[in-house]
Amino acid sequence: MDESQLDLSIDYWAKVIGQPDLVEVQVLHVLTNTATVCIKETGETGVAKLCDLVASQEEKMLI
Repeated sequence: MDESQLDLSIDYWAKVIGQPDLVEVQVLHVLTNTATVCIKETGETGVAKLCDLVASQEEKMLI
């Protein structure tokens, strides 16, 4: 994924530097090849490579 493909209004799954697994994140700021992200589960900030961001797929069900 590159900078032009990012949508700051949606959540992503990413391999955040220093984290062992993929985590759900919100993109805070985009840099050249990386993004500053907020880890949804913990509220911590981190850095992820743009190529490691994958759009989160949320299913909405109408009852």
